[in-house]
Amino acid sequence: MLAPPAIHAKELTPVTESDEIDFGAPQRDKTKKTESSQPNLIVRSLQQMEIQRDWISKGYVKMWRGLDNYFSDGASYESENHSELRLELKQTWAAEGDIGSDAKLRVRVDLPNTEHKLKLFFSSDEDSDAEERVRSVSKGERIEKDNSVSGLEFFPDDKERKWKRKFSGGVRLRSSLVPYVKFRIKREWGEEDGEGWYRQFRQQVEYFDDDERWSESTEFTMSRPFGEVYIFNAWVEAEYKDPLNVFEFANVYTLTRILSERSALHYRIGGIGASQPVPRLNGVFYGLSWQFQLYEDWVFLGLSPEVFYPREENWGAEPTITANLEIFFAE
Repeated sequence: MLAPPAIHAKELTPVTESDEIDFGAPQRDKTKKTESSQPNLIVRSLQQMEIQRDWISKGYVKMWRGLDNYFSDGASYESENHSELRLELKQTWAAEGDIGSDAKLRVRVDLPNTEHKLKLFFSSDEDSDAEERVRSVSKGERIEKDNSVSGLEFFPDDKERKWKRKFSGGVRLRSSLVPYVKFRIKREWGEEDGEGWYRQFRQQVEYFDDDERWSESTEFTMSRPFGEVYIFNAWVEAEYKDPLNVFEFANVYTLTRILSERSALHYRIGGIGASQPVPRLNGVFYGLSWQFQLYEDWVFLGLSPEVFYPREENWGAEPTITANLEIFFAE
């Protein structure tokens, strides 16, 4: 097995986020196939699925590219369109026999040629708390209209600006539409050559016109590569929820080992807490997450054993193992 090339910390997505999967190595060239290689049953099945997947992806991106050209009066300044569909399936097995499963759908609509980088979006997994974002276990989520949001995102800043702002607004798709607005500001610091520390700060404020009202979250991430295959990451978040008048916080430390161009292993330890009834730690956990690029650049598999120690159970151990499958539909 060839050793993977040197990697940059800022190219890797923290394990607390799952918007993208990037192991720091270039994707394999899809055109390089030896004549003597014979695909097995699983690969042949995936190749047949790929035909349908490519048809859906091309039709989906073509639809939004046409709308983008309409808004830009037919002047196509950018040929790339990053619209995508992402389906995530997750299942967790607990030691006591309980089984939980999730199904999430994220729809991203990109209109890159509009005047101010306007994007439409739809998401079925907008509701989450600090614990859900740092732990890998299933929460019984389903693709339901009541938990989905849709709206517009506006990016006023160019690439040269250090502080990047994002304004968004839309509706939560419940029986009666719930309007909401959101503002986010983000800044990144890091060495261009990837040898030093990479840091990211993010502040977000949002308002839903229902019982949830105001909420605010602050995140800070630090990461640094070590040697050719290791990356250390420290992540901390504090989130305020208005209806409960409570701050929730989480802190996670991760050591990532790049196993190959297609797989990586994340060793994690962390804790979660809250400010009510008194500021305290409510649980700690440790575990690992193995991520594997199952097929080309659109099917990803994950496996995450974890042990959680909640305060409410007198710090008793709760071992689980979670399997995760992600399928991307994009150009």
